[in-house]
Amino acid sequence: MVERLNAWSVRHWKLIVLLFWLGYAVYALFNKWGQIRGFALGDTDDNLRMAQVRGLLGGQGWFDLVQHRLDPAHGGANIHWSRLVDLPLAGLMLALRPLLGGPDAERWAAAIAPLLALLPILFALALITRRLVDERAVALVLATMFFAVSTTGMVQPLRIDHHGWQLAFLALGLAGLTDPDRRRGGNVTGLASAGSLAIGLEMLIYLALMGATHVLFWVADRNERARLTAYAVSLSGGTVAAFLLFASTANRAAVCDALSPVWLGDALVGGALMVGLAMVRVERWTLRLALAAGAGVVVLAFHALASPQCLTRLEGVSPEATELWLSHVREARPIYRHGAETVALMLSLPIAGLLGYCLVAWRFRHRPRWCYCSGRRAPAPRRR
Repeated sequence: MVERLNAWSVRHWKLIVLLFWLGYAVYALFNKWGQIRGFALGDTDDNLRMAQVRGLLGGQGWFDLVQHRLDPAHGGANIHWSRLVDLPLAGLMLALRPLLGGPDAERWAAAIAPLLALLPILFALALITRRLVDERAVALVLATMFFAVSTTGMVQPLRIDHHGWQLAFLALGLAGLTDPDRRRGGNVTGLASAGSLAIGLEMLIYLALMGATHVLFWVADRNERARLTAYAVSLSGGTVAAFLLFASTANRAAVCDALSPVWLGDALVGGALMVGLAMVRVERWTLRLALAAGAGVVVLAFHALASPQCLTRLEGVSPEATELWLSHVREARPIYRHGAETVALMLSLPIAGLLGYCLVAWRFRHRPRWCYCSGRRAPAPRRR
């Protein structure tokens, strides 16, 4: 019986992910029913997102993200956000208006839209688990989502800020890193990184780490050049497309806190260097590492010389505004300025993951190299 159940779960894992998502969505909507009825958006970011979508549906230009209710004496305030996150919310509002009317359409769109980001998160986690752990462990990783409150809190009904979609792109990027098909994996991670950049820069450190991981894959195994090339091309092309499609008029200037010519230039320079690395025929991994380090220095130097204004706080606010306002914003404060409960919540998942990776590395320290997700011993790299 257990074997048949395992075989069924391996065969129909996508259905399991879909059913779990539907079940969780029903649970979340029921749990938040009171707030949904009262249209109790959680914070100012959620309210500002709704105002931005209302402006779009009311005729405000696609590239015009000025909020005229803010700082009206100076013509409004430029909001360095992205229309990409507006799309599912606006689409739901347009689809529901004929059925529910305007107010209820907004209420239900705000309730449903965040849950849409949960589906790619679950799908990506299931893929990663199948490839790195075991094909039968999908249900286990789905069950652990109930305890990942720092993640599920970003995809709750009415949480229409952009963080849920950033987590979705991050999860898809990690799934690409584990893909045994090198070109497909590189393309997935590159496009997911570009999508995340189109939304905002909060994930910039993690996106940089994924880029460095592709380079280190190539350093360890020259056959990974196909993944590196695909990643570099899709990242560069995807970032160009994201800039052209979603960068507001204000973000066409060299601003630091959104996708602008600053980060577009970094992506293009980094992508070109990675393609160049992949084309180099070097057998010694130490030499490949030296070349990779040199490329990293070039990217950092380009950023520092071309955009010196972006070497400090990306928000670009004055010291007075930082002291009186930004230093009191919860998500802008460093971790050591939070309470013990918040610190424990933020660190529990990465520490648990780090311990798990250390245990796996220790357990397999004497084993030969294996192909992830196949269970077969990896062939020795061919010399060319």
